[in-house]
Amino acid sequence: MYGPIGVHRRPTLELASLKAIGHSRLLALQQQVEQMALLSGFASPALEAEYAHFIRVESAPMRRALMSVPFIAMVLAPLYGALLLHNSGPSVFWLRLIEFALAAPICAYSVYRLSRYPDSSLTTRVLLIASVVVFWAVALIRWVSAQSGGTLSPELVMVVPLAVAAVGRLRMFLILPMVVLCSTLFLIAEYYINGPQGYSATLLGCLLFAALSIMTAITTDQLSRRTWLTRCIIELTAMSDAITGLPNRQWLNRDLATQFSQAIRNGEMLAICLIDLDHFKKLNDSHGHAAGDAALTAVGQVLANFGRRPLDLVGRFGGEEFLLSLYNPKQEGLLQIADALVLKISALNIINKGANLGYVTASVGIYFAAPQPEDRPEDFLRHADVALYAAKHAGRNRYRLSQPDDPLLITRDLNADEVFIPIT
Repeated sequence: MYGPIGVHRRPTLELASLKAIGHSRLLALQQQVEQMALLSGFASPALEAEYAHFIRVESAPMRRALMSVPFIAMVLAPLYGALLLHNSGPSVFWLRLIEFALAAPICAYSVYRLSRYPDSSLTTRVLLIASVVVFWAVALIRWVSAQSGGTLSPELVMVVPLAVAAVGRLRMFLILPMVVLCSTLFLIAEYYINGPQGYSATLLGCLLFAALSIMTAITTDQLSRRTWLTRCIIELTAMSDAITGLPNRQWLNRDLATQFSQAIRNGEMLAICLIDLDHFKKLNDSHGHAAGDAALTAVGQVLANFGRRPLDLVGRFGGEEFLLSLYNPKQEGLLQIADALVLKISALNIINKGANLGYVTASVGIYFAAPQPEDRPEDFLRHADVALYAAKHAGRNRYRLSQPDDPLLITRDLNADEVFIPIT
């Protein structure tokens, strides 16, 4: 049998100098609370994309209701149109054509997409286009009504962007151009169509509605972002380990099930790594529980650098045990990661007088296989636990890797090549 990993002593790292860490995502979210810009949103493109997906799904019911109102109004226009329009000339014909052939269909299509594909960015564009079409349809109703002696207020037209800003919860880079451009063009057209008489009151009213729409859009966007951030932070805090800042057992169980299902669907490999600190009880007995907590924090800081790919998982599994689950790794890379895990933990040189080597080390059990439909995450965890026990039994401060239908385990020591030993 070859010697254990980490037999060469290194300068001791004092426990008091080890800083507690938070999970990287939790820290990123907390930083965004202070760094979030007023109009541009989140600094992180990935975070901005995640928020955009959330807001599309979360706002879908309100957006459907928003688009249903103009759809019903356009369909029922002939019933109440006589009250607004006092002639049946060509202008009314073209207005009805726009209402039935353009505005109503695009509103209906928007409602359909919001029902079937709420998380699609194309759905958001359709909603925006529908809002612009409704804006100009209402503007046409206003102008046709004015030509026939009606008194339809121009501010009614500006209700459309205000409603979109208040209910649609569109992001700022979408809502601001719509409000500014549509309002400006409407005011220009209003001047040329109805002349200067009463234009000052129209200008003032429309500008007030436009300003109110912009303020509503900014306030709604900021509140939505902060609400989402707070919700994510609370969820992650509740599911994070208080000592290490890594995901706790509840978080790992949830995401491991998702990762497992993804691997089954795609026919990919999974590597479940159980990392257990050697002689941890002796560390608590000899140095106190504060030293034990500091050791867990230091190890958590090391492990936080692993499993950074989107489908990888790392967290505290319970007690002095950690879990690292790697999605579809290559075996050669997996063995390099296992080497690094054991070496980096021993390199911390956290003093443990009760351990054989005098400092904290770790044993790692790995199960590497492609999950089958009849498999469960608990099966992989059980196999990894068997490999972990074998690593402990062989002398600790090392890893063991097992695979399906293989009675042998791979072991790797610092001064040795790979050797194969029975699981027993």
